[in-house]
Amino acid sequence: MKKKIIFIIFCALFSIVSAVTSSLLGAMNIHLTDLFQSDSIESRVFFELRVPRILLGLMVGGSLAWSGALAQGLFRNPIVDPGLIGITAGCSLFAAIAIVLGTSIPFLHSIWSVVLFSFFGGILSSFIIFIFSKSKGRTDIFTLLLSGIAVNAICISAIGILSYIANEAQLRNLSLWNMGSLGGASWSNIKSFSCFFIFPILVSPLISKQLNVFILGELEASHLGISTELLKTIIILLIGISVGACISLVGNIGFVGLAVPHIVRLVIGQDYRFLLISTYLLGGGLLCFADGICRVIIAPSEIPVGIATALLGSPFFLSLIRKRINHV
Repeated sequence: MKKKIIFIIFCALFSIVSAVTSSLLGAMNIHLTDLFQSDSIESRVFFELRVPRILLGLMVGGSLAWSGALAQGLFRNPIVDPGLIGITAGCSLFAAIAIVLGTSIPFLHSIWSVVLFSFFGGILSSFIIFIFSKSKGRTDIFTLLLSGIAVNAICISAIGILSYIANEAQLRNLSLWNMGSLGGASWSNIKSFSCFFIFPILVSPLISKQLNVFILGELEASHLGISTELLKTIIILLIGISVGACISLVGNIGFVGLAVPHIVRLVIGQDYRFLLISTYLLGGGLLCFADGICRVIIAPSEIPVGIATALLGSPFFLSLIRKRINHV
């Protein structure tokens, strides 16, 4: 217990340090004294660009990692993340529809249309895989995974078609969106979507004990009085809402949902009472720190943070697969 509490404190401190460090990184050097001059350019850059970007990074990274922990608990498999069950691809497809067909569809002109349409795509894809995995009133986990893989493939194919018919400008926007970036952060999108990012923190204590029982096995959990159908439904909805909000705002940011829960599990084990909150804090801190690094490597330009997380996460994913093979 003491070790787990200490680790949560460490994750919280790491998030704070990452946020402070990231606020100081960027093409423009900002000193502490500049922040007290309300009319200075440095002050406006800090409060109007960097602070919302840091907050968005903390919330998106936390929500993606938290959703990954839920997905791994649902499938009882440490190498599953929301991207494998089609939700990420659903968001991407609807964002691609808005970007490519936005000029010919009246209500898809603004960037907010892309965000809202993408969010709707994530919710719709989670609903579809949930319906397909239902049989005789039960949700089969194996069918859920297969349905997610099928939805994933359909969405990727449709994105390919949209990419083929897109003009040069649309193709560039689509490519940039798929790389994932926190560059579009603003106070308005934080205010509009903050409820979806704060929601995970509020519901974690309510589902953590049930998840602890569920990882023993679905049958065992039923015998111990857990309503496994209700729990699975809640988890799928939570993942759909949380990931949908993240991807719609920042594009594809991979491997946070896969790597962070696994790192936390290696340190404090499978107890979801501590795992969920630790994962949220560590995921937010890591994404915020990675974004800060991406802003200074080729300053004044910046690398999309989705590329950085994929570059770092892919070797980690390969090591997980290798480790799993060695244990078989």
